[in-house]
Amino acid sequence: MAKRSFILSCLLASSLFLFSQSTTGFAPGKGVEIYYEIYGAGEPMVIINGGPGFNSQGFQPLAEKLSARYQVILYDQRGTGRSKMDDISAENMTMELMAEDLEALRRHLGFQEWVVLGHSFGGIMGNYYISKYPAAVKAMIASASGGIDLGLLDDFDITRQMTDTQRDSFLYWNERLLSGDTAQLVQKKRRAFMATAYIYNDDYAPQIAERLGQSNMYINQLIWQDLRSINYNTKADAAKFQKPILIIQGREDVISPKLGEAAHDAFPKSQLVMMPKCGHYGWLDQPELYFGSIHSFMDDLNATDEKDISTVLTNYVRAIYEADSNLVYSVTDTTLQKSGHYYAEKPGKWRYLNMTFEQLVQTADRYNRNGHLPADAPLEVEVFDISSQTASAKVSAVWGFDYVLLSQDKWGQWAMDKVLWQSYDPDTQQALRAQTH
Repeated sequence: MAKRSFILSCLLASSLFLFSQSTTGFAPGKGVEIYYEIYGAGEPMVIINGGPGFNSQGFQPLAEKLSARYQVILYDQRGTGRSKMDDISAENMTMELMAEDLEALRRHLGFQEWVVLGHSFGGIMGNYYISKYPAAVKAMIASASGGIDLGLLDDFDITRQMTDTQRDSFLYWNERLLSGDTAQLVQKKRRAFMATAYIYNDDYAPQIAERLGQSNMYINQLIWQDLRSINYNTKADAAKFQKPILIIQGREDVISPKLGEAAHDAFPKSQLVMMPKCGHYGWLDQPELYFGSIHSFMDDLNATDEKDISTVLTNYVRAIYEADSNLVYSVTDTTLQKSGHYYAEKPGKWRYLNMTFEQLVQTADRYNRNGHLPADAPLEVEVFDISSQTASAKVSAVWGFDYVLLSQDKWGQWAMDKVLWQSYDPDTQQALRAQTH
């Protein structure tokens, strides 16, 4: 177990060149000031680097690249880099506190929600953050993620993608280190061969080897200890999360592709991109596919919300007129407020009506029993505005039109809150009904 834990302790971050940051600062955490850097402008995207026990320095090139389109936030996890702590212990180095740090950073920066990009251990942290603060996450990009549970521990082989020579050399230097030989040469040689496990193109191995020497092993051990202690498993929360997820991983990753596939199965609105000829770092081995996948995913975010809202409103009409009245329960709840004007043929005048949720369900039941509306009846949904967790839209159907306010719950499910409706005048109603026959 000790040997396996030692190997697992290097599940990892990246090593690249340094770039200048545009904005820096500190956010107040619990017992620590969290250092952050901000690059670019646009949709906010926070990067959670790998580790645990590494600072964010190696992810500056990734942030710089993504900042051409987005506002990218890097931060040093507690106890690393410039997020210094005088006393590090099992009590102050937990997943719970790390999630609180991330949430404190979001509030400090004033974002109602943001996109989370979690790489390697950062993917584990991103999944845990979603389980605690789902409303804060607009979407997540799981980059070579460590998974939704502790399955990584059962299927992690650091030598998985090494050549025979690399494997033999790594095992030799690793055994010397484990036997007590801590000479600088031994450590350097071990890192050099370990680095080949993480990339498909060995030209990048020296960069990864340098990064491996920057870890805080004590923090790493404490966090893995906490993950085991809490029996880390976010599968149930993943199933409830109704917002977009991009899972992007190399086919030759040291992390088994099975973990990416398991996350894809768990998140209902996820897409999986498996990159060929690619190890743990997609932006190194497959930059065009890696960044192209992220940009396409980000471009589709608002379109995804609009599609989900349109589905809710279409089901609202179908619940009443042509399908199953039980659909009412999927698009709203007992707090719905509905009111409006309708034209009553008898006595031939306009009337105003407040309708409760219960009355809406009764209306749906009655209209479903009577087969009130043909399946080809006209229906048009127009979404006016989508902001963080709220939206407005208009539904036009054979009876008239509804202006609708919607909200998104913390898991990302859209529902109707308020409806202001008006029926058509008698001549328009008659003409529309004639079109359906």
